[in-house]
Amino acid sequence: MSSFAPRCLSIDLEVGLRDGRIHSFAAVRGDRPEASLHFKQGELVPALGQLDTLAEGASFLLGHNLIAFDLPHLAAVKPDLRLLQLPAVDTLWLNPLAFPRNPYHHLVKHYQDGQLKRGRLNDPLLDAQLTLEVFRNQHEALSKTAPDLVLA
Repeated sequence: MSSFAPRCLSIDLEVGLRDGRIHSFAAVRGDRPEASLHFKQGELVPALGQLDTLAEGASFLLGHNLIAFDLPHLAAVKPDLRLLQLPAVDTLWLNPLAFPRNPYHHLVKHYQDGQLKRGRLNDPLLDAQLTLEVFRNQHEALSKTAPDLVLA
């Protein structure tokens, strides 16, 4: 694992295909990996308040398909979230820049291997952590190939 520890909040939502509602979510701080939140069930709005608290001091939000998917869902439920004012960095959009020869567009979720045995389709906490690792890989690649872009 890279020592690069961005002061960000990595977020992942699980939204129902049929109802378009947030069923679970998780977030982890890039600068403090022990600081995380995993909402599985219960009252969504108070849990989003906890998410807002976890975002305090973060410089930006991080996610995979964050801009087109997660942020609109968060804003629809609670548009007054302070975290919505933070800049957004989307690993989905960075991949073609960081890996132009292999601009894959999805998170490789190895934890889903054998998902029928374990009964787990998605894990937002693992996805938020995986997004941080993807971002670290992107940062490393861009630092070598486009250091001026990393400075920006």
